[in-house]
Amino acid sequence: MLFSRCRPRMVAWFLCVACGLASAAKVATPPATPSGPAAPRTLAANLGSGTVDGVFPRTVAHYLGTTKLAKPPLRVAVLSTGQNDGLLTLGLVPVGTTRDDQGRLYADYLAQTFAPRQAEMRNTADLGVRSAPDLEVLATLKPDLILVNKTLLSPQTYALYQRIAPTVVTRGNGINWKIDFLLVADALGRRDQAQTWLKQYHADATALAKQWPKPAPTVSFVQTNAQRNRIMGLGSFTGSIAEDAGLQRPASQRFAGNSQDISNELLDLADADWIFYAGRDKSLPGLTGSPLWKSLRGVAQNHAQRVELDPFYLNAGPLAARTVLAALARTSPAAPQTAP
Repeated sequence: MLFSRCRPRMVAWFLCVACGLASAAKVATPPATPSGPAAPRTLAANLGSGTVDGVFPRTVAHYLGTTKLAKPPLRVAVLSTGQNDGLLTLGLVPVGTTRDDQGRLYADYLAQTFAPRQAEMRNTADLGVRSAPDLEVLATLKPDLILVNKTLLSPQTYALYQRIAPTVVTRGNGINWKIDFLLVADALGRRDQAQTWLKQYHADATALAKQWPKPAPTVSFVQTNAQRNRIMGLGSFTGSIAEDAGLQRPASQRFAGNSQDISNELLDLADADWIFYAGRDKSLPGLTGSPLWKSLRGVAQNHAQRVELDPFYLNAGPLAARTVLAALARTSPAAPQTAP
């Protein structure tokens, strides 16, 4: 079998591109705020099919070429973070997907929200780890569409995927969640559905933006694990949602990129009117147990909110965006006030 013979070489090809991280000194003196929305809202003219929904065959231009789809895809395999979110939102359950760092095929927020489809989700095939999906299992599923982010891809692996099934490559990185959602929807012939979803999301975010006092509060986004603390920039998934909701960022987080590492000695860079932090249970004491943590203004004012790690920092899709937006809305003066 072709895939058995090629397996050693396949594994070698699945390499992730490491992301450079700026130094703590750069965090203290961030570059100027970029102009325009951080998260692009429309597909570039050279992307997508240019074909109305429901019409097949269609040829979809994506981030590594073009792919022809003969019929509406129903057996979709998902290889990258965030694409399960978009696919489920558009009404489809993947036939196969990769595991996250906890060994799950679906993050808890997806499993809970789409509970009525649990029977179908339990039948989703395990395709292994995201950095090296099991191509033999993938081939046996006979998918009619494979979805993968460019960040997990090389031309060689893309060619292998195309030999199994038509493959559409999204951009990846959280800041591109809106256009990735639109590109997936275009491949499914459901772009109008995605545009309607985004229109309502933007309307709700704009309505929330009108509720803040002037100037609007600052919000900080902090992720922690056993190795590091990270603050999220304007060019991050959560940063884009704060922007949509009309909230400000502290000066230390007004850098254009996705994230920067900070040590416990620099936790003051995580301070803001509101702090949204997340991490696995075993990692959190390293952050919240730090002597500097309790001295932060947001913490002292009981404005430090622990949030779900997956929708805030590890997945970038429409339901994750709604989850973040809802958490921001709960800090609004118009939100019902509850005891801490």
